[in-house]
Amino acid sequence: MSRVLKAIRNHRRMTVQQVADLMTLNKRTYERFEAGEGFLKVDRIFCFARATDSDPYALWASVKMGTPDFALACIDSKLVLLFVAHARELFLQEGADLASLQAAPIVEALKVAFTMLSAELNRSRKAASRWLGDPNDPPAKG
Repeated sequence: MSRVLKAIRNHRRMTVQQVADLMTLNKRTYERFEAGEGFLKVDRIFCFARATDSDPYALWASVKMGTPDFALACIDSKLVLLFVAHARELFLQEGADLASLQAAPIVEALKVAFTMLSAELNRSRKAASRWLGDPNDPPAKG
């Protein structure tokens, strides 16, 4: 968790003191939190996420996945937060019937969704490449 917290704080170009202030913690308490000392409280992770405008669920997932890069990749899109929000909406709509949902249709639905997201990323990369030009292309004559 420590690597993830530091990576996010550094990505946001925030100091320890700035994050501590936004979390209403004294600097030393925040330093212990960022260092991973003591019991990890979920509410503190959410407080950190608010202070750094990051995705608290991606933060947690990146720890479980063993890479801070995932939390950084989700920092602006809030990918996992949106996933959880939509799961909550499904629960509010379907209630306890969600328990009867089998894994196969969930996997299929997520495959479709993530394939669409990947296609969107490819479109964005191609558009950026067209706009910026391919660095491997020779300069235009003129």
